[in-house]
Amino acid sequence: MASNYTGFDVKIDNDDGTTTFVPLQVVHAYDVTNMAPLADVTSDAAGVVAPGSVPVAPGTLVRFYFVIPIAAGNPNVGVCGYTEVFTT
Repeated sequence: MASNYTGFDVKIDNDDGTTTFVPLQVVHAYDVTNMAPLADVTSDAAGVVAPGSVPVAPGTLVRFYFVIPIAAGNPNVGVCGYTEVFTT
């Protein structure tokens, strides 16, 4: 059985009242309701994850989360974030 999730932005807080989109970021998915990992998704070049589907029952709570990995010259290493959605 598959159900749908809404799209969402992947952004980091700049600590100055602004945010920055994070393009091409791997975002992990986790089925909170059934405590099971799901397949990763990736933000597009604009930092947006498009709506999609996951192999869970409608009404399942899914957490999408990311941690920016170590990369030369990246000042945002270790920044993380998440969003949770109920699938439909």
